[in-house]
Amino acid sequence: MKYRALGKTGIKSSILGFGAMRLPLRSSNPEDVDVMEMRKMIDYAVENGINMFDTALVYHTADRARPGVSEGILGEMLKEYDEVHLSTKMPSWNITSWEYFDKTLDYQLEQLQKDSIELFFVHSIKDSFYGDIKEGGLYEFIDRAKDDGRIEHVGFSTHASYELLEEILNDYKWEFVLTQVNYIDNEINPGLKGLKKLSELNIGTMIMEPLRGGQLAVNQPQPIQDIFKSSKRDFSPVEWAFNYLWDKKEVSCVFSGMSNLNQVKENIRLVEKAEDGMLNDADYDLLEKVKSEYEKMKNIPCTGCNYCMPCPFGVNIPKCFYEYNMDKISNSENASIQYRFQLHEDRKAHNCTKCGKCLMSCPQSIDIPGQLSVVEKHFGD
Repeated sequence: MKYRALGKTGIKSSILGFGAMRLPLRSSNPEDVDVMEMRKMIDYAVENGINMFDTALVYHTADRARPGVSEGILGEMLKEYDEVHLSTKMPSWNITSWEYFDKTLDYQLEQLQKDSIELFFVHSIKDSFYGDIKEGGLYEFIDRAKDDGRIEHVGFSTHASYELLEEILNDYKWEFVLTQVNYIDNEINPGLKGLKKLSELNIGTMIMEPLRGGQLAVNQPQPIQDIFKSSKRDFSPVEWAFNYLWDKKEVSCVFSGMSNLNQVKENIRLVEKAEDGMLNDADYDLLEKVKSEYEKMKNIPCTGCNYCMPCPFGVNIPKCFYEYNMDKISNSENASIQYRFQLHEDRKAHNCTKCGKCLMSCPQSIDIPGQLSVVEKHFGD
């Protein structure tokens, strides 16, 4: 395993982190985690040098109005390992009072089986409500929790604009930030520009969605495959995606939401060949061609995070978007069959009433009702 400094925290982080948002499941219920498979994954990860693990209050819940099971599972499985670092997140959109912050923090500590949270994230700050939570006392709440010893280091996660990133950075003494960057999403939210800004401030930079919810790993359309085949590099799709990030010295840690033991083993194997500066100009030219080809396909930028779920009218939003994207970018008709015959009728896009409840929760700022109309039209349901 290889390690890099996490900003000014004094922590040396493994460059591959274990994200606990896509844990192995025994059924379609996101709370029904396969703990036996998870045990194998955790043990292998730690034994092979991964020392950075990340979770959140709302990971692996069937209803984001209540906590998920990810924190409790990770807390239980990591309690025997002293050499690892554990981060978690509190929903920024709910931080409206000290009572909520105080009570939620205590709950998270109980789930994680910790006296203090080493790496605490304010989760998914967005342009639409940052002013409200700031004026509502966010930074006072954080300082109180740091003073009483329940929080050690503080960071935030965001998919928001570069302008908001700058504003947030100016408002508090942050130590690390989690942002989305991959070779497709490198100019937005807040992209490589944000990465450079964080590096200049010596703030630890952690990366989410390196595979864009799996879209950069599997089922790549033939034009994309053809571009990659033209390279002299013998990289797999996953390897291209990770190497793009590990090539950058500004990146402290890349979180991967691994769902089975084989993924853990494969990602760790890739680390051994990773170095900053490992890609050349030809590699970057090729990735730009890949990006341009993807952009021609006009897919919906959903990463499958499930923050929009559950829909009050039953629509399986991530599944609708996933099947639409797969149908648009693949040469196969299987995706259409998946949507038409394997997605239950009351879970399809036409059930959307455009109530708008999902809009606030989408970290990608997708016009979900509008895009569901596109899906409905595409599949003719």
